[in-house]
Amino acid sequence: QEAIAQIRDAYPGHDVEVAEDGQGGARVVVHGLALDAKYAPDTSWVGFTVGFQYPAADVYPHFVRADLARANGQPLGEAMTAGHSWNGGPAIQVSRRSNRWDRNADTAAIKLTKVLEWIKSR
Repeated sequence: QEAIAQIRDAYPGHDVEVAEDGQGGARVVVHGLALDAKYAPDTSWVGFTVGFQYPAADVYPHFVRADLARANGQPLGEAMTAGHSWNGGPAIQVSRRSNRWDRNADTAAIKLTKVLEWIKSR
């Protein structure tokens, strides 16, 4: 619940969809997130699971809309793979594991911000 509250606080004005995952965690989807003009479309939802081990475990992986592409027609590149599903629909997986996850400093909201910054920087 704390992770969800932090996500809502970090992304005011965005629809944050939450569903129990049946294992003590939650599936989260944050809608309408701006990416960058180098992507088409330039907005996406981002989905991820806050697992039952949280905050002792990383929030990984993240997923974005399946039709996301580079505006210049080039491939999305490393760590972004199509052909996955998220919440019952097609998705692209964004693999950005935090090998040094620190339960005292890292949060699901911070991880989402880092994933978005990484996507925008590519």
